[in-house]
Amino acid sequence: MHSEHYLYRKAEALKDQLFMWRRHFHQYPERSFQEENTAAFVEKELRNIQGMEVFAGKEETGLKTGVAGILRKGSGPTIALRADMDALPIQEENKTSYRSVYDGIMHACGHDAHTAMLLGAARLLSEEETFQGTVKFIFQPAEEMTDRKGKSGAPYMINHGMLEDVSMAFALHMDPEYRPGTVRLHQGPSMANVDTFQAEIGGTGGHGAYPHLGTDPLWMLSFVIQAVQGITSRKTSPLVPSVISIGEVKAGSSTNVIPDQVTIQGTIRSYDQDTRRHLEEELKQAFSVVEAMGGSYQLHVEKGEPALFNDETAVYMFDKTMQDIFPGFSIIREPYGLGGEDFGYMAEEVPAAMLFLGAGFENNHQRGLHMPRFDLQEDILPVGASLLAGTALQFFQHYVKHEEGSGK
Repeated sequence: MHSEHYLYRKAEALKDQLFMWRRHFHQYPERSFQEENTAAFVEKELRNIQGMEVFAGKEETGLKTGVAGILRKGSGPTIALRADMDALPIQEENKTSYRSVYDGIMHACGHDAHTAMLLGAARLLSEEETFQGTVKFIFQPAEEMTDRKGKSGAPYMINHGMLEDVSMAFALHMDPEYRPGTVRLHQGPSMANVDTFQAEIGGTGGHGAYPHLGTDPLWMLSFVIQAVQGITSRKTSPLVPSVISIGEVKAGSSTNVIPDQVTIQGTIRSYDQDTRRHLEEELKQAFSVVEAMGGSYQLHVEKGEPALFNDETAVYMFDKTMQDIFPGFSIIREPYGLGGEDFGYMAEEVPAAMLFLGAGFENNHQRGLHMPRFDLQEDILPVGASLLAGTALQFFQHYVKHEEGSGK
C-alpha cells in the first residue's frame, strides 16, 4: 500500500489518530437512529478542525443524530463526502482489545472505519490551500435500518437540504472480500433496489385428521413458494440481475391443528426500474394461485432504497485519484452485488459514486459483512482518508479545467 503521494504521507502521519477514532467507534457501537454518543464524538472532533462549520441535530441536519461539517475555501463548486455511522444488532465474536462493550451490537459493516476515514479526510482538506470551493462532510445515521415510516437516514438529510448546491457526492465502503491493494469501482447500477414484501395466505383451517373438511393455507403455500422461486429463474431474463427470497414463514401452534393463516416475508432485489416493476407484478401472480385453491391472500410490497447508480464522471474522478495516489492498486470493474446501500438516495439527487475498498484478511472465512467475526485491516484507514481527500481535490481541478475550457 506504499505511496509517495504527499496526501498519503500526511494521512500516514495521522495513522494513530485514525486508529483511535475507529477503535472508539467500534468499541462503543450504536444502532440506527440511536447514534447519540457517536454523533457527539464526531461533532467534537469536527469542532477541533480550523475553519470547519459544524451542524448537528434534527434542526440542522434533519435527524437527531445527524452531523455535518462544511469547509469553505473561496468561491467554487460544492462537493459532498459521506460516511455512515450506525452499527448492527449482532453479537461480536472477535477477541480484540477494542471489541464491542455492548451485548448484541457491533460494527459488522465497517461504518466505524467509514466515519474515521471521513474525519481524517476533513483534517487533510482543512490543511489544503490548493482548491476553491466547498466540501460538505456528511456523517449520516441509520444506513442499516428503517424507522416506522420505512425511511433510513439518507432521505431525512436530503429532505432537510443537505445536498443543496452540491454538484457531486462520494463515499467509500469497506470490502472484506478483498485484501488491501484491491478496490472495486463500477460505472452504472452497482448495488440493488431493495424492496420487501409481507403477505398473508388465508384458509379455513381445521383438524389435522380431517383436512378434506377445510382449506389448508400451508398446502397452498407450497405452490406459492414454487411460483415465487420461478419468477427469477423462469420468468425473468438470466441476463438481468434480480432475486426474490422468502426469509420468514409463520403458521400454526399445534401438531393436530391446520392453521387458518400463514404469514410470509421476504426481499426483492433488482438493478433497474423495469425489472423492479416486473418482479412486483409477477409476485402478485404467484400469490394469486391460492384463490384457485379456495384460499385468499393479501400482499404488500414496500419500496426501499433505490439501486446505487455510479455516475460516469464521478467514477472517473475516483479512478484518476487512484492512479495518482495508488497507481499499484488493482481495480475490479464489476458491480458490487445485490446488496443495498442507502447512498443510492443521494446518487438519485446528484451525480455520485461509491467505491469498495479492499480491507480483508488473507483468511477471511466468516469475516464477511454482517457477520459476528467481521473485522478489517486497519492500515487501510490512511488509504481511505487520502483517497477521499484526493478525490475532492480531483473534483475541484476538474471543475477549474471545465470552466477554462468553456471560456467562462
